Amino acid sequence: MTKRFFKFRGRFDFSPHPYEIGNPIFSNRKLEDNFFALKLYSLLDSEYKAFYDFHLNHYLQRNPDGKEAFFRKVNRSIQRRITFYSAKDPFKSVYEINSANLDKLEAFQGFLNTIDEWNVNTSTEKMLNQKDAEIGLLKSNLADLQARLDELLQYEASEKIVINSGNIVAFMDVMRKIRKLVLPNGKRLLVTQGHSPWYKMIAKNFVHGDKPISLATAQNYFSPENSSKHIFISDEDKAFDIVSHVPVK
Repeated sequence: MTKRFFKFRGRFDFSPHPYEIGNPIFSNRKLEDNFFALKLYSLLDSEYKAFYDFHLNHYLQRNPDGKEAFFRKVNRSIQRRITFYSAKDPFKSVYEINSANLDKLEAFQGFLNTIDEWNVNTSTEKMLNQKDAEIGLLKSNLADLQARLDELLQYEASEKIVINSGNIVAFMDVMRKIRKLVLPNGKRLLVTQGHSPWYKMIAKNFVHGDKPISLATAQNYFSPENSSKHIFISDEDKAFDIVSHVPVK
């Protein structure tokens, strides 16, 4: 059984959908390409997508995986007609009609090119040029990322600072106190919008004995006091006081 791609109007249906093809009395469905083109000639450019989708959806109801097959069918039919009309004698009396049909076909072909997911209408040379452009863009992005990485690596230390084993709480207490230091003029010595610079700096650059400090652990030391994850430090675990220096006048 020959596969049909397009939706024909019903016999004696004198109120068909505007995109259905064929005649109301009898249509030779073997000539469906011709009927499809005839309908196309009567459409505005703005209707091309709706017209195409109407017949595509009809075809997909019976062929769920047929999106590419449908595209190739329509594309081949349109290209054949473009070739046919392009070869017509421009001095014949029907040239004006032929020229108008050719304009419609070429405009519809332009639409098909915009939905060509399978590069059916893309020449090998064009595909290679597209790939070269993509590779060029990727190389440019890679070079940019490498430059950014090189800049970041300048600030990477070759080793981490070791907190004496068993004294991480005393260290965290000192860091908290440093964060809250106030200058004689009443301004904070160190200012950040949040806590993340502190705990990320610690997790990245310090180890407790021979063990890394997890980001979550460091974060809990700097979380708000009303947070359930906040780690309180008892007075007996605080080993240092920071005393402001008052210059002798």
